Amino acid sequence: MGLSIASVYSIFFLSGAAALIYEVLWVRYLSLVFGGSHLAVTTVLAVFMGGLALGSYLIGKRVGTAGKLLRLYGYLELGIALSALIFMGLIHYYPQIYIPLAQINETSPLYLSVVRICLATMALILPTTLMGGTLPVLSAFISQHMKGIGHRLSFLYGINTIGAVVGAAVTGFYFLVYFSVNTTLLIPIVVNVAVGLTAIVLQARISRLPVAEETMAAEEPAPAPETDKAYLTESDAASLGSSFNFVLWGIGVSGFCALGYEVLWTRILSIVIGATTYGFTILLMAFLAGIGLGSSALGLYGKLFRSTGDVTALRARKLILIFGLVQIAIGATALLVSLHIRELPTHAEYISDIIHSLKFRIQPFKTKQLSHFITAFSFMLVPAFFMGVAFPLAGKIHSLRKKDMGKVVGDVLSFNTIGAILGSAVSGFVLIYFFGIQRSLQILILINIGFGLLVMVSLRGSRVLNWVVALAVTAAIMVPVSFSHLWQIWNPQMYAVYQSNNPQMFSTPEKTREVLNNNDIKYYAEGTNSIISVVQSSDALFFITNGRVEASNAGPDKQCQYTLGHLPMLLHPNPKKVFVLGTGSGMTLGATSVHPSVEQITLAEIEPKVLGVARAFGIYNHYVLNINKPNPKLKIVFNDGRNYLMTTRDKFDVITADPVHPWFSGAGYLYTAEYFKLAAEHLNPGGIICQWLPLYELSEENLQSVVKTLRQNFKYTMIWLTHGDAELIGSNSPIIIDENELAKRIREPEVLRDLEQVDMGSAEDFLSYFLMGSNGTKSYSDRAIVNTDNNLYLEFSAPRSMGKTKVLATNVSGLIDHRENILPYLRAPGNDKEKMQQRTRWGLNRKAAAMYDEAHVLYLEGRRKTEEYRELMSKLESEYPWYAPTSFLRGEEGAGAVKFVGQPTLLKEIVLDFVSKKGKVARLQFSAVLLRRNSERSRVFFVDNTSHFVFGKLRVKGANKDALVAGFVDDLLKEVQKLYAQQQSQAIARGGRLPKETTLFPEINRVVEQKIDQWPPK
Repeated sequence: MGLSIASVYSIFFLSGAAALIYEVLWVRYLSLVFGGSHLAVTTVLAVFMGGLALGSYLIGKRVGTAGKLLRLYGYLELGIALSALIFMGLIHYYPQIYIPLAQINETSPLYLSVVRICLATMALILPTTLMGGTLPVLSAFISQHMKGIGHRLSFLYGINTIGAVVGAAVTGFYFLVYFSVNTTLLIPIVVNVAVGLTAIVLQARISRLPVAEETMAAEEPAPAPETDKAYLTESDAASLGSSFNFVLWGIGVSGFCALGYEVLWTRILSIVIGATTYGFTILLMAFLAGIGLGSSALGLYGKLFRSTGDVTALRARKLILIFGLVQIAIGATALLVSLHIRELPTHAEYISDIIHSLKFRIQPFKTKQLSHFITAFSFMLVPAFFMGVAFPLAGKIHSLRKKDMGKVVGDVLSFNTIGAILGSAVSGFVLIYFFGIQRSLQILILINIGFGLLVMVSLRGSRVLNWVVALAVTAAIMVPVSFSHLWQIWNPQMYAVYQSNNPQMFSTPEKTREVLNNNDIKYYAEGTNSIISVVQSSDALFFITNGRVEASNAGPDKQCQYTLGHLPMLLHPNPKKVFVLGTGSGMTLGATSVHPSVEQITLAEIEPKVLGVARAFGIYNHYVLNINKPNPKLKIVFNDGRNYLMTTRDKFDVITADPVHPWFSGAGYLYTAEYFKLAAEHLNPGGIICQWLPLYELSEENLQSVVKTLRQNFKYTMIWLTHGDAELIGSNSPIIIDENELAKRIREPEVLRDLEQVDMGSAEDFLSYFLMGSNGTKSYSDRAIVNTDNNLYLEFSAPRSMGKTKVLATNVSGLIDHRENILPYLRAPGNDKEKMQQRTRWGLNRKAAAMYDEAHVLYLEGRRKTEEYRELMSKLESEYPWYAPTSFLRGEEGAGAVKFVGQPTLLKEIVLDFVSKKGKVARLQFSAVLLRRNSERSRVFFVDNTSHFVFGKLRVKGANKDALVAGFVDDLLKEVQKLYAQQQSQAIARGGRLPKETTLFPEINRVVEQKIDQWPPK
C-alpha cells in the first residue's frame, strides 16, 4: 500500500499538469472563436472554473456513498480524456454556430457575452465538471484508508498545484514551441488515459489487501484507541456553527482576493517582465508555485506535529483562529508586495545584473527568462504561499463537523472556485475600471485582512461584535474607494514612463527620478486589457503600452503610420469603405479619413482607453477622434479586430492594420494564414490590405514567414520600405499605379500635409519607397514557414529576437537584396516619348535606390560616422538630390542623440496666472528657449519654466533663420496671450478670476502644436 499511496500522489501530480495544459489550450481555441479581448477570455475562464466548482460540489456531495473510490477517480480521468476528444471535434464547428449568432447583434458586449457563455458552457462543462470531482474523490479515498487527512489533503492539493506549474512550464516553453496546438492537446488526453487506467489497476490491487494490512503498509502510526474522536461532538459543532460558516465563506473570499491579486499583479509585473507568451507563462508559474509550496508546507507541518488526541472545541477554535491569521497574513504580505512595486524596475534590473554576472553558459534568451522568473517569484512567493495554506486548512476545519470527506472537500473547493471566478471578473472589469490598479489592490488587501479579523472575532460568539467589526472593515474599505490620493503606495507616473526595452534607465531610484523629471505625462490610463500612456520627452511624444513604446511623433514612426494609412488608400482607385484594425496614435486612422472618396470607416479597438491616446496625438491625426466634433464617417467597435472581421457581414475596399508587435501575447494571431484568409474574404473586388511589418526584434526567418503567409492568401503582393519598418500590401486584383492619378490624389491638401512631413509629398517621392512586388516577395519568402493558428510559429519565435539591436540592419539588408524595378507595376503612358521619359526617370531612381540602400544599412548598423557612409551620402546628394529617402535619412541623422552647443537662450517669456489642480493660484512662465546644435540646426522648446512642462518643440533646419524664428515666436506668444484672455473672460463669467490648469494647459498645448505644424511660414 505504501507504493499505492506514492502512486496516488504521482497520478494527481500528472492530473494537475494535464488540467493546466487543457486550460491554456482551451482558452486559445475559444479565443479564436470568441475573440481575444479581456472580456472574451475572462468569460471562457469563468466557465472553466465554474465547471470545476460544479463538479467539486455535485461529485463531492455524492462521493460518500460510493465504493472503490480510486476506480471512480480513474473513470473521471478517462471521462476527461473522452470529453477533451469531443471538444476537439466540436471546436471545428463552433465558428459556424457562433458567427450567425453574433451577427444578430455584433456590437453588443452583453449579447455577445451571453452567446459566449452558452457556447463555452456547451464545450467545457463536461470535462471541467469531471475535473472538479477529482480532488473530492481522492480525498475521500485517503480518508477511508488512513489517518491524518488534514496533512494528506494539503499534500494532495499541493502536489496537484505543483503539477499545474509543470504543466504551465512545459506548455509555454516546450510543447507549443515545438508542436502544433492540436498535437499538444493530445498530450494531456494521453496523460488522462494513463492516469485513469493506473488508478483502476491500483484499485484492483488495493481491493485484494486486508484493511489492516493497508493501514500498516501505508507506514501510518498504529490506530489510536477507539475512544479517539476525529470529529467534534454535535454540541461543540453547534457552538462554533457561525465560525465554521465564516471559514467556509472565508475560503471563498480567499479565492476572490487570490485571483484579484493575480490579475492586478500580472498587469504590473508584465510591464517589467514583458507581455509575451513566455512572460505570462512565467507569471502563472510563479503564482501557482507559491500556492503549491504553501499547501505542501502545511501538509509537512501536519505530518510532523500531528495531534493524536480527541478533537475538542479548543482544538477547533485554534484552527479557526489560525485560519483568520492566515487571511490577515495574505493581506499583510500582499501589502508588502504592493509597497515594493514602487521599487520593481530597480529590483528587476538588480536581479538581471546578478544573473548575468554569474555568466551561465546558456542562451541569452533563457538567461532572460530565468531572470524574469526569479523577479516574479520573489514578488509573488510569500502571499501565494499563504494562499496555498488557506485552502487545505479550511478543508481540515470543515472536516471537524463530522461530514464525509468528499463532501467536505467539494464544499470548500466550490466556495473557493466561485470566489476565484468573481475575483477575476470583478478585478478585471470593475475594480480596474473604477479605481485603477493601486486602489484595487488596497481594496483587496483590506478585504483579506478584514475578513480574517471577522473570522477571529466570530469565536467570541457575539453578533454585536461581529457587526461592529464588519462595519469597521467596510468603513476602512471606503477610504481607497472614496479618496483616490489619500493612500498612495507607489507613483503611477513611473509605470507611465517605464520602458521595458530600456530597463537600465530605471536601475536606480535616482535614474528613475531623472526620467520622471525629464518627461511629461500627457495621458495615463489603466484599461481592462493594457496599461497605456502618452509621454512627452524633450524629443518626442510617444505612446506606451504595457511598458513598450508602440508609436511616436518621431520621423520614422510618423512615416510608417502615415504610410499604413495613405498607401492602401492611394493604391486603391476609389476607396469608399475602410476597416482599420487598432487605434494606436490614430495617425493611420486619421490618414484614411482625409481621402475624399471615403464614405465609411470602421475602427476595431480592443482597448477603449486607447482612444485617449489618439486624442493626445490629435494634431497628427487630423483630430479624427475629436469628442466635440465626432467624425460622421467613423464607426468604432470595441472588440478584437480579427473577431469582428469574422462575425461582420460588411466588406471593405481597404483593410489596414497597425497591430502591436508579433511577440506581444495574442498579437501573433494577426499575422497567421487564417487571419489573412479572413481579411481576403472581407475585401470587395479590387480591395487592398495593408499590414505593418516591424523590422526590429524579428529574425529574418520571422519576416519571411509573415511575407509567405500573406502571399498564400493574396495573388498580388508588394512590400514598401520606410526608414525602419516595412508595409505589406496584398490584393487579389492586379495593382497598377497611374502616376498622374497618384499625383493628383496626393495634392489633396490634408493628404499632402501628412506626406510632406515624411518626404513623400509627390508621386515620385511616394513611389521611391516601393521595394518589391509579387516576384520579389516570392523570391524573398519562398522557403519560409507559414505561420498558422495551429503552429503558432511567430508568437513563440519572435520573442527570441527581443533586445537584439542588430536585426534591424540585417533585415533591411535581406529585403533590399530582392528590390524590384517598379516599372512593371506602373501604368504605361499613351505615347512612346512619355514611355521613354518614364523608363529614364525610374532608371535613375533605381540607381539612386541602389546607392541609398548601402547608406541606409550603414546608418542602421550605427556606422554613420564612417568615411564610407559620408561619401555615399555626399554622392547621393550631388547626383540624385531629388531622391526622397535620402532627404529623410539626412533629416534623421543624430535624431534622439542631438548634441547642442552653447547655453540655452531665452528668446521670449510671458507670465500667466492660473488656478492649479489643487485649487491654488500658480504662475505659468511660458518660455521660448533656443538650443543650437550647429549653425544649421537648432530647436526651440516652448516650456513652462516653473513645472518644466513641454508644450511643444520646433525643429529648425537651415542657416540664417534667427529672424524667422523670432517672428514665429512673437506670433505664437500673441496667440497664447489671446487664448489666455479668452479663458480668463470665461472664468470671470463663471464667477471665478483665473483660468484653470485643467483647461488652460491642454489648450495652450493645442495652439502650440498647431502653430508648429505650420512651420516654416509660407
